[in-house]
Amino acid sequence: MRNGECKMSPRARRGSPGPATGASAGFPSRNPDGRLNRRNQEARADRHFQFVSLRFSFCVLWLAASSLAAQDTVILQTEGTSSRLTLPCQIVEYTGERITVQFKTGPTQKTYPAEQVIEVRTAWLESHELGRKLLAERKLNEAAQALQSALVVEKRGWVQREILASLIRCSLRMGDRASAGTRFLKLLESDRATRHFGLIPLVWASEQVPGAAKSQARIWLTHESETTRLLGASLLLDDASLGDSAAQELQVLQRGADERVRTLAQAQSWRLKLRALEIGDLELNRWDTRIREMPATQRGGPSYLLGRGWAMRREHDRAATSLLWVMLMDDNDPRLAARAGVEAAESLKRLGQLDDARRLLQDIAERFPDTEFGESAK
Repeated sequence: MRNGECKMSPRARRGSPGPATGASAGFPSRNPDGRLNRRNQEARADRHFQFVSLRFSFCVLWLAASSLAAQDTVILQTEGTSSRLTLPCQIVEYTGERITVQFKTGPTQKTYPAEQVIEVRTAWLESHELGRKLLAERKLNEAAQALQSALVVEKRGWVQREILASLIRCSLRMGDRASAGTRFLKLLESDRATRHFGLIPLVWASEQVPGAAKSQARIWLTHESETTRLLGASLLLDDASLGDSAAQELQVLQRGADERVRTLAQAQSWRLKLRALEIGDLELNRWDTRIREMPATQRGGPSYLLGRGWAMRREHDRAATSLLWVMLMDDNDPRLAARAGVEAAESLKRLGQLDDARRLLQDIAERFPDTEFGESAK
């Protein structure tokens, strides 16, 4: 016996009596015909085999338990009840449609609708944690580097998508629509029903689209995917040479198969009506009704256009309400949220609510100091 291992000779494994051993070894002395000694050797070998088998089984169970030791936690709001269910488990997959979990006990997995998920807790990579922290601190270049490193190392598909969503937020905050769009399409390729669809980097306000983004948008405009063409049309809608093609594509997309794309393509076409000053109260009320039917995560851009429309009609109370909703409830695109806040403050000033406008501008300067609108709010 060496290092805790018990070695048996081939003869012993075949049941051969083997060499005689003394009493110190725990075996009785050999009888004349050798049968007693052989039976004891066989019994001892059986006990040793059972011990090794049990020890191996224990190791397997310990390793299985260890793999779930750093367990995840999923908190659900069960349908039809006000109670919440907390599940210690391991998250196998998490998409916009469902979450699949593995429990410690039993080999079976269980799936729940994604809309029942209130919160998930898991162990993040250190680089992922750092990236999220830097993003919250608006250190965007450093955040993007840390998140990109985490994306390379992370093996869980559902966590990779969370990292991609954070990278899209970085790109949007930096005004890099080409990078934001590329990352969004990669996210959508991994999960068609993504919970982060509200991060789609569409253009809602008049802005100068950089050359790199325009070049990418020309490619997107001819793509097979409806979502990809929507991105291209959005970026090129105000372009002098390709604006008409983008507007025609928006008309096509409003008859497409994807409801999310249909809805957003229709809202994108409102930009043309605002630009042509072809807007009235009846039309704006229709927009308002349509926006209320949208998922909350997709209302930001359309609500900004509605607020612009009410401001053009000098309905400043309604304009401020719509624009404030964008700033307070949907900051997926921080630059758009800051811009909406500044325009809401202007409507409040026109209503004579100067103190409210001043406080709003202070809030914008604190929340969005790294945008041109945060700078103008100071």
